[in-house]
Amino acid sequence: MKKYCFSQVMVLLALVMLGGCASSEERVARAAEQAAKVKAALTARNYKIGIDHMYPIKGGSKSVSYGYSVEVRNDSLFSYLPYFGRAYNVPYGGGKGLNFESPIESYLESEMKSGKRHIEISLTNEEDTYLYTIDVFDNGSSSVGVQSRQRESISYSGEMEFK
Repeated sequence: MKKYCFSQVMVLLALVMLGGCASSEERVARAAEQAAKVKAALTARNYKIGIDHMYPIKGGSKSVSYGYSVEVRNDSLFSYLPYFGRAYNVPYGGGKGLNFESPIESYLESEMKSGKRHIEISLTNEEDTYLYTIDVFDNGSSSVGVQSRQRESISYSGEMEFK
């Protein structure tokens, strides 16, 4: 009776180990597929980053509702971001804030040692001059920093969205 139970345990253990290997291989394959999607979107300069947290200079981080994003389409940036912080010189009523669409003046992309992509986008609209710094990892997680002349810097985190 003990041999029978022992053999059942060994068979079950072998199945679990094989299942673990298969799921590990699946995870690696999914990660490689995700990295390929991220790279293709960045190369095409056609991507959208959905924002889920914001990090103002003063105060703690805040979760934000679904719908805020930064999108790059060819030579334009579409910014739909909430802003908390100090504004130095803005139009009466607060202006557009970080909700605008503008052509990109400068787009610099580099790949870091860790596989992370670092992107710097410069642009100017009728209210201000901005520098968007975007870091994108192979899994699609991203951080976005925004510096402007008329407002305090702010940063965000989120995930790359695929259509």
